[in-house]
Amino acid sequence: MNRKILFTDMDGTLLNNKSQVSEYTRDVIRKITKAGHVVVLSSGRSIHSILDTAKKLDILFPGMYISAANGAMIYECDTQKTLLYEPVSIEDVKNIWPMAKKENIHIQTYTDDKLIVPSKSKEVDYYMIRCPHPLIITDTPWDHLEKPPVKMLAIDLDDHDRLDRFGKKVHEMYPHLNTLFSNEWYLEVISAKAGKGSSLEWLCNYLNIPISQSYAAGDAYNDVSMIQAAGTGIAMSNGDPAIFEFADILSEFDNDNDGLSQYIVKEFI
Repeated sequence: MNRKILFTDMDGTLLNNKSQVSEYTRDVIRKITKAGHVVVLSSGRSIHSILDTAKKLDILFPGMYISAANGAMIYECDTQKTLLYEPVSIEDVKNIWPMAKKENIHIQTYTDDKLIVPSKSKEVDYYMIRCPHPLIITDTPWDHLEKPPVKMLAIDLDDHDRLDRFGKKVHEMYPHLNTLFSNEWYLEVISAKAGKGSSLEWLCNYLNIPISQSYAAGDAYNDVSMIQAAGTGIAMSNGDPAIFEFADILSEFDNDNDGLSQYIVKEFI
């Protein structure tokens, strides 16, 4: 069998604008995995949020994997084991947290199943609409971290340029960290060893699937590294036009009209 692997972003790609999947898309994923191909849910979300959403939408099938927190963590669904973990350090949290507070920017980080925030705010409320988590509210998140977290997330719903300046400052001061936008208001802070592209390469090697047999689909700038790394990179037509130039394929239909499934069903089945 010529086994293939699909890395798919969730929000804006696999999921429609109501954060749902159609029965058609669910059936395509089921058929792909049943045929022996591999599907990887690759998202900036935490593992808790991805698993919770995937279970509610009934899109977890045998043989699937998850690339969480922009590739900082790879999780094998069948065995419930973490295969790869490239976190930021607790020392990084101690450095970045007060920087964000000084710049009047919301910052948050994660345990395996909880969201750590400095206070309840409109940014937290907005984030929790799509990614509900149990909350820990504290000014000293490092006291609640039993291990280094997969990432930090800075949110500014009012001033994208301020968030951009903050990201550049963080990367300049701490070059072992990468900062990238997952949308206009969310700035991801991850280890420079992580990234959706790096996780694609790692998992293809782990599963002994040639890169040429890999597909990656996304709609935002944090998807660019995996779109470029894949044998076939797919940009969603509803996505940020700035990423189109990095893709091999632009989906004919958007995420509200099964754009990804309409393409991959022809390639995988």
